[in-house]
Amino acid sequence: MNSLTSFDESSLIILTAATCALYLVNGILAYRALRAPVKRQQRGWSGVLGFLACLTHAAYLSLSLFEGDRVSLGLMPMLSVTLFAMSFVIVLNHLRQSMHHLGQIVFPIAALVVLLQWSLPDSASLRVNVPPALSLHIVLSMLAYSVLALAALQAIYLTFFDQKLKLKQPTQSVIPPIQTLDTLLFESIWIGLIALSLSILTGLLFMESMAVRGLLHHTILTAMAWVIFVILLWGRYQLGWRGSLAGGWTLAGFILLALGYFGSKFVVEILLV
Repeated sequence: MNSLTSFDESSLIILTAATCALYLVNGILAYRALRAPVKRQQRGWSGVLGFLACLTHAAYLSLSLFEGDRVSLGLMPMLSVTLFAMSFVIVLNHLRQSMHHLGQIVFPIAALVVLLQWSLPDSASLRVNVPPALSLHIVLSMLAYSVLALAALQAIYLTFFDQKLKLKQPTQSVIPPIQTLDTLLFESIWIGLIALSLSILTGLLFMESMAVRGLLHHTILTAMAWVIFVILLWGRYQLGWRGSLAGGWTLAGFILLALGYFGSKFVVEILLV
């Protein structure tokens, strides 16, 4: 970030501190909400603070990602974008259905990622000119990763509570019922799979060469993840898959997807440097 002005650097420090603080407060509120009934007024404040956290995070990204016509596509910036999208989805869903069980995990991780993004140097070689057409592919990819990451977290909860239900063990009453977790899981998978399908399609249309480092592995793993999510949806509506079985397939698909994108970037940007 050496090319940033002193004003921009000061703004980044302020935005980093504000974003991390707001995310951590939201994480604490979500944690407490899962252990005691939440009043309507408290839920309203939680939504407002969540929105403010996403707003400061968006402002931080607008300063840190762009440098003229060039955009930073490094590992930490893209991870930060993904956590922003995940947090924003949780905040929006808060208007319809409380998602404290996800917020207590996602918000603190988002704070950590923002702090790491600010503290770690951003390689100038990872700043590239992005054609408008390719921007659509990047946006769709980030949306797919974010929504399917939330689906993976839902799958962990669903598997855990499904096992407790089978063992007839009590669960926290403030956690959404297992039927709600199941519904939210497949809502996320449908949205994520649609975004992933469009992302793959636009990527194939705009791809010029498979010779780019890590691109072949990224493409193969992403395609494998896509197949797993398609099979999962088929199993859901044809064979009635749900509970732990659906959770296991969701986690398998997301692990392949994460390895395909962030795993490839980690190898290329860190291990092969």
